[in-house]
Formats: sequence, structure tokens, C-alpha cells
Amino acid sequence: MTLATTEPITMVSPKTVVLAKHHGFCHGVKKAVDKTIDAGELQRQAEGRPVYVLGQLIHNPQMIAKLAEDGINTVENLDDVPDGAMVVIRTHGSTPELVDAAKARGIAVQDATCPDVRLVQNKAIELAEDGYTVVIAGKDNHPEVIGIRAHAARIPNAHIVAINKIADIPEALKDVPKRRIGVVSQTTQLEDNFFDMVRALSMVAKELKVFNTICPATFFRQNSAQDLARDVDVMVVIGGKNSSNTTHLAETSEDVGTPAIHVETYAELEGNAIIASAKNIGVTAGASTPQFLVDEVVNYLKAL
Repeated sequence: MTLATTEPITMVSPKTVVLAKHHGFCHGVKKAVDKTIDAGELQRQAEGRPVYVLGQLIHNPQMIAKLAEDGINTVENLDDVPDGAMVVIRTHGSTPELVDAAKARGIAVQDATCPDVRLVQNKAIELAEDGYTVVIAGKDNHPEVIGIRAHAARIPNAHIVAINKIADIPEALKDVPKRRIGVVSQTTQLEDNFFDMVRALSMVAKELKVFNTICPATFFRQNSAQDLARDVDVMVVIGGKNSSNTTHLAETSEDVGTPAIHVETYAELEGNAIIASAKNIGVTAGASTPQFLVDEVVNYLKAL
């Protein structure tokens, strides 16, 4: 959420700008970006052909634009990838059917799925194999959740549903077995929301098996942002507007009563009256936010 105001702008100076201890690229995102850049360089040296990424490698438009400058093209459909080219599987993972289709066309596959996302996929498969109805605590249309569901769905007679809040439970479980339920989480899920859903599911199932697969980096960033938010006048949260983990950082800051301004670049802060009137400003960034964007925002704020 970006906060705006029509009130007259009153500048308070000097300002104290504090960066959250845990912010920016997590290990999975950094590994994926480095792997993709290296793949692009190797392809150019060997064949002079570009690399393609199926869907946004990470949820950060500025980073995607930088990759495009290096000849690493983001496409939404496998049909847009030429035969014999190289395709990168995004950090959020993909469906196994898509990977099979790529390989069948002679397309080289570079898997940049985050290790933590891969863990969720494997736990969902394990639960399906053991006969549990698999509940994914996450957004049904999120690419990570789509991939998790697709991997577990390869198990014969598997039942998989996705829920993102307690209110989703009755409808989601309406047509599936409820006696034995197994739970995994989208890696960027809010911890409090996850445990609220687990408690609600415990009242439905006779047997409940839970894997807390929230990414540790997500946990650290959320807690670090909330701790900082308690000590500042306003939080600036940097990252893609389409990034779940970044959006959750803004939510956790607001949960303690501190206004949060979600921006992708420092330019969105220009002329903001809330920033102008704040003395103590906290800054954090989502796990898919590159450091150069963080540095630009911090430098802008310090110069006010």
C-alpha cells in the first residue's frame, strides 16, 4: 500500500533512517538470479542465443528489466521458446508437465526453483503418498502454489486444496476427505495467518499432520520489519507490487500501528508528505528486492 496525502508538506530535518537487519535478497533468490545470469552468459558465448525464463524469475519488475538488458527474456508460455533454446524455471517452481514438455522439444532446462520451494513440493508429495488430503496454506493462483499442487497431483487419487484464510476452509474441504489432513505452507505466508489456519483445521480433521514450510528468510524479514516499525514514525517497504512477501512486510508493520509505504523505487517517495514530516524512518525490502534499489531509497531518504 502506498500512502498519499493532500495535506501541506512540512519538512522535518534532520531525519534518522534505519535499515532493517534482515532485508532484500534471500539465499534462494540470489542463487536463482546468479544461476540465470551465468546461464545467459554461457549461452551467448556458445551459441549467441538468448535465455528464456517462464514467468517472472522473481517478483521484481526492475530486476526483470535488468535481466532483459542482458538478453534474458521473460515469457509466459512455452510456445514462445524456440526449439533447442534454454529455459529457466523461476524461483517459484513450475509444474512437472511443463518441464516434460520443454525437454520433449529439445529445450535445455535450467532449474532455478528455490530450495525452500522444492522442500514444500516434496512434503506435499509425501503427504499425498501417505493418503492425506493435502492443504496448501497459500494463494490458490500464486505460481508457487500452482507448482506445489501440480507435483502432489501426480500421486494417484491425491486430494489437494489451497486455502489462504480461515474463511476458505469450508468451501475448500467440501468435496474432499477430511479425516486425515496434511498441511504445508506457501513459503511467503504470514506466520500468524498460517497458525490460525492450522488451529481451524485441527477442529475439522481427526488426524492433522503439519509441516511449517514458511521460508526462514520470510520469518526473519517479517519479524525484523515489525521490530523496527515499533521504533519509527513510518516504514518504507521496497519491492515489487506483485510480491507477496513484500506486501506482507507492509502488513506486519501496520499491525503494530506504524504506517507503511510500499514502493518499487525511490521515485515514488518524491513529494510524499508523510515522509517529509517523519523524523525517524525505517526501511526494509522484500526477499526479491535487489540491493541497488535498497541503496537508492536509503540514499534518497538520507539526502532529505
